[in-house]
Amino acid sequence: MRFKMINRCILLLLMICSMFCGFNVSADEAVPIESIRISLLNSTMLVGETQKVSISITPTNAENYEFEYFSSNSEVVTAAIGTIIANSEGTADITVKVKDTDISDTITLTVAKSKDVLVSDIEFNNENIYLERYDEIKIKYDILPSNATNQNVTFESLNTSIATVTSDGIVYGEKTGSTRIKVQSVDGNITKYVYVTVEDDGYYSDNSSDIAVRRVDIFAGEYEVTKTVEIMCSQTKQFTAQIYPDTATDKRIRWKSDDDDLAEDDENGIVTGNKEGATKIYAVARDNGRQDTITIKIIPYVRYPDSITINPEEKAVFETGKMVKFTPVFSPEDTTERAVKWFAYGNGASIDYNGNLSLTDKGKITVKSYTSDYKLSATYEIEVLYNDAHFNQIKEHIGVKPNRSIVIEFDTEVNSNSLADNIFAARDISGNNDHISVSVECYGSRIIITPKENWQSGETYIFIKDGVSDIYGNKLNKNIKYKFIVRGAYNAES
Repeated sequence: MRFKMINRCILLLLMICSMFCGFNVSADEAVPIESIRISLLNSTMLVGETQKVSISITPTNAENYEFEYFSSNSEVVTAAIGTIIANSEGTADITVKVKDTDISDTITLTVAKSKDVLVSDIEFNNENIYLERYDEIKIKYDILPSNATNQNVTFESLNTSIATVTSDGIVYGEKTGSTRIKVQSVDGNITKYVYVTVEDDGYYSDNSSDIAVRRVDIFAGEYEVTKTVEIMCSQTKQFTAQIYPDTATDKRIRWKSDDDDLAEDDENGIVTGNKEGATKIYAVARDNGRQDTITIKIIPYVRYPDSITINPEEKAVFETGKMVKFTPVFSPEDTTERAVKWFAYGNGASIDYNGNLSLTDKGKITVKSYTSDYKLSATYEIEVLYNDAHFNQIKEHIGVKPNRSIVIEFDTEVNSNSLADNIFAARDISGNNDHISVSVECYGSRIIITPKENWQSGETYIFIKDGVSDIYGNKLNKNIKYKFIVRGAYNAES
């Protein structure tokens, strides 16, 4: 009987050993992360610049981790997922931390003033100004580009006996006549002119009891409009007109647009953007034609989301070997900024830029999506199970004793660190349920799997994942399982 038992053990060892001969392997082992090191392409940035954070991990084949990003001064630098944004001059510490651990690294970043952007143009709401003697009016203008470093300008009257101008661009009519106001960018790059005509004082109308309108100013809310106003297509904006003096007899205003196809206004000063472009809006006093002019720029309709959720496709199956499509849902429905960035955290899952989640291993997976500006995010957690075809059964053995160890021998020395998460036992043919507590020992190329309590009678499986690697870090190229039947279910010989 002892001879039979020895022969049977030898046969079992040879059968299992033959399973692994000639396997080629090709990836990193799955081990916990031990440390990280972060680096930047440039340790000094200019205001407005962005750059990526490079992260090196030890060991390089570690898996199942998620990074968190922190800035010691978000006014200087904003830290997002994998990206830092320089906001203002100063220094800040950027810290990257492995989530739910004490593992982190910190680097100091300096933000310097951005290079000067020169003024390329000065655009006036109206290059021709008409005002009465002793009256005043403000020059309204826009600086291009909008990110010019120094957006200040100087004003100079070329004939101060006709009209004077303050440092704020307020023109005062001294006597009838015409002159020009020189407007120059402080950086000296652009010089332009506003033409001024001063007329006789018309404070009183033909009817000596009436007080005439001397000036009209357009307001948006409580502020006077002095620059180009942007309105999105299909959107509206309310403007009002202020009459000077406020004791004017006839305060009626007529609104008109240079191009109703681009923007139209109603009798109450409500302007509607129709299509992209730029036009002028006038507020004209019905009393004597005094008017103010503003420039309206109609831009594409943009609506950022208030919230975002993510959902898998209907009737999605979360099993290995499957691909599940995730879709973002935005609120409100007319959201136009719908670009998102996808991330998947957990062992055995990856997601592409279209939200297609590929499942390759059992476990908990967290799918996360961020809006393109990282201001909003959504999370979806799933539990992935092994598909019935995930493990390929290659051998079967009948009549194993309940207290017997299973010996597996590879054709090369095995990395013992790769065994803990990559070899397990279960009574469930798929490997999802009925797991059995075992201990795994490694002696060079030989692996010994022992139940911590006796095997139960019936079908039992040893599952070997492709994460098992040799001493050089090479992995098996497939997932396999070995079936054995423990005595008690069959009347096997001793």
